[in-house]
Amino acid sequence: MPSGKAQGGFTYIGLLMMIAVSGIGLAALGEAWHTASQRDKEQELLFVGAQMQAAIKQYYQQTPSPIKEYPATLQALLLDKRGPKPQHHLRRIYIDPMTASKEWGLIKEQERIVGVYSRSTARPFKQDGFSEAYQGFAGAERYEDWQFSAKQGADSGVSRANVGTPSNTSQSPTALSAPAASSIPTAVAESGSTGNPEKYASCGAALDAANLACHSGCGALTSPACQSCLGSAFNSYRQCLR
Repeated sequence: MPSGKAQGGFTYIGLLMMIAVSGIGLAALGEAWHTASQRDKEQELLFVGAQMQAAIKQYYQQTPSPIKEYPATLQALLLDKRGPKPQHHLRRIYIDPMTASKEWGLIKEQERIVGVYSRSTARPFKQDGFSEAYQGFAGAERYEDWQFSAKQGADSGVSRANVGTPSNTSQSPTALSAPAASSIPTAVAESGSTGNPEKYASCGAALDAANLACHSGCGALTSPACQSCLGSAFNSYRQCLR
C-alpha cells in the first residue's frame, strides 16, 4: 500500500496535469474566438471603407463649380455647404473596426482627401476571395494596405505596386490615375447585411456607441477588461444583425 505522502504526491501531479490540460483548452478557445472576431471586423472594415470611399467620390462628383475638388476634411462629408442646398454625403464618420478609433489614415493629393485606410498594422486573416472591386487587397501584409480610394474607383481596387508604407499626412501613397467608377460596391453583401442597410446602420450605430464607451472607460485597449468590453460589444452587434 502506498503511503499517505505518496498518495498526496500522485494527487498533486494529477491536479497539475488537469490544470495544464484545461489551460491548453482555454487558450485554444480564446484563439478561436479571437479569429472569429477578427474576421467579422474585416467584413465590417470592407463595408465602412466602401461607404467612405463612395462618400468621397460623391463629394467630388457633386462639386457645383466646373473645377471638381475632393474634401479637405472627413467632416466636410457630413455637411457639404458648397451648393445652394446642403448635402450629406456621409451619415457619420465611422469607427475603424480594427483600431476602435475614428482616426483613419488619409490618402491625400494636394492637401485633399481622395481615400481612407485603417491604421492597423496587423496582418489580415483574409488573403483572397475578395469581390471584384477589391481584388487588389489580396495578399496584403497589413490592414493599412486595404486602401479605399475614390480616385481608383470601385472597379480597379488597389494596385499592390502603389501600396507602400502609408501615413496619416500628405506623405501618403501615390494614387492611381484610374477613372472613377460606380458608387457603393458589394460590401453590403460581404458584411452579412444584404438587403437591409437600415438594420446595418442601426446596429452599427449601437456598436459605435459601445466601442466608444469601452475605449473611454477601460484604459489600455490591450487590457483584459478592455478586451472583454470590446468583445461583448461586438457579440451584441452580431446578434443585432441576425
